[in-house]
Amino acid sequence: MMRLFYCLLILFSVNTFAQVFNQGYTNEAFKNLVTNGITYIKTGNTVFDSVMIETLEDNWKISSFTSIERYKEPEQNSTALFVTHQKPIREHQQDRKNDGIITLMPAKFFDEGADYEHNPVDMTKTLGYMFFNGFHDIIYEKDEYRYLKMMIVCLNQGLTTIKEEEITDVEDLLNSKVSSAVLAKYKGLVGNTLIIHRDQIKRAIDIEKVKASGIRYRLLATEEYQQVLEKKDPSHYVLYFGENKYTELSVIRIETGELIYTKHFPQDYLTIGKKEMKAIFAYFR
Repeated sequence: MMRLFYCLLILFSVNTFAQVFNQGYTNEAFKNLVTNGITYIKTGNTVFDSVMIETLEDNWKISSFTSIERYKEPEQNSTALFVTHQKPIREHQQDRKNDGIITLMPAKFFDEGADYEHNPVDMTKTLGYMFFNGFHDIIYEKDEYRYLKMMIVCLNQGLTTIKEEEITDVEDLLNSKVSSAVLAKYKGLVGNTLIIHRDQIKRAIDIEKVKASGIRYRLLATEEYQQVLEKKDPSHYVLYFGENKYTELSVIRIETGELIYTKHFPQDYLTIGKKEMKAIFAYFR
């Protein structure tokens, strides 16, 4: 599998989210990212790396970026952008074979000679990260590149929101404020189509409630789902429901990759609840 483990030599922290931001506006690590930019550390997978670099060129707006080859060490004043892997915390997630995470971490924490594969990242030291497993149809590493635009745009959007709103809090409160800012910006947006992958109805969302709601939606198998992603219809949106010890629920516009709805749950949250489904459905009437 595609693995890039540039990380601290410490055990995995219990403070694990699905898509999260850890550092506020006044934090030195955040200011350093804005001032000195990010360094993408390549995975060694030529398709993935080419899509990532193209995506960054088109969508990474909060700072400058550069790239380096796999196993190289970034400049110490930079912020490293890389893919790492963590095993799922809960047993029922073991059927999701993709354990990849896009991660942003101050480069000063890296050690080029470390055994990265066996020493996972301490997520409390990151500025932000996002799990691939929030996209429920992701099974194998070969499909990861399809989701890079949505993931990079979401990370950039969250960091930009922290900067523009000058949000100084950390962890749970920080993410709640990012969510509030996103919801306020897109409140009242209607008339779209929600794209649901069939795997999502197994545990994330009750399809009978979706049918009863009267919203515009499409329920698709993997091949159809990927075709919809490629078409980038501006009216199509997908669900992101990333769960580990904590949970992040988002609705993402396929065309642009931007969040129009996002809610952070600082607790174990197994399925999308009635209240959250009602809030999401408002966008698709």
